[in-house]
Amino acid sequence: MQSDLKIKFDNPTIEMSSLPQLEVANFQKLEKDYLWLRILFTSIIFLIVACVSLISGITSDLEWWQPLVVVSTIFSLIYLLEWKGFEKKGYAIRQNDVSFKSGLLFFSMTSVPFNRVQHTEVSQNPLARLFDLGEVKVFTAGGASSDITISGLKIDEAHRLKDHITKLSSKYA
Repeated sequence: MQSDLKIKFDNPTIEMSSLPQLEVANFQKLEKDYLWLRILFTSIIFLIVACVSLISGITSDLEWWQPLVVVSTIFSLIYLLEWKGFEKKGYAIRQNDVSFKSGLLFFSMTSVPFNRVQHTEVSQNPLARLFDLGEVKVFTAGGASSDITISGLKIDEAHRLKDHITKLSSKYA
C-alpha cells in the first residue's frame, strides 16, 4: 500500500551567485548632524571623566597631568572611531525589507522583512531635539537581537520612514 502513495519531494540547490546582494543596495547615509550630536555627547562625557581624573590626580600620588593624558588618549581613539564609523552607517528600504548597517571594527548588517515587523516608533531625546534629529525603532517578533534602530534622521524624515514601514508591514497583518 505504501508503494501506491508516491510523494514527490523536490528541493533543488540554489546557486550562490544567483542570490541578490544586499551590499549593493542603495544605503542612505545618516544626517551629518548626527555625527556632531555623537561628538557633543562624547565631549560631555569626556569633560566629566577629565574633571574626575584631574581631581583624582591632584589628590593622589600621581602628577596632576598623568590621568588627564590617559583619559585624553582614550577619548581621542573614541573620537576617531566615531568619525570613521559614521561613514559606514546607513539604512536601506527595499520592496520586502528594511536594513541597517554599521560598524568599523565590528561590522553589522541587520535586515528585517516587513512580514516580521510588529510595530515601529519614533523617539527623540533632549540632545537630539537640539539638532532636530530622531530615530526610528523597528520591533520584530524575533526579540531585541533582531530589532533595528535607525538613528540620525531628521525628525520629519523619521516620521515618514515610520509611516512607510508601518504601511508596508500592515499588508502582512
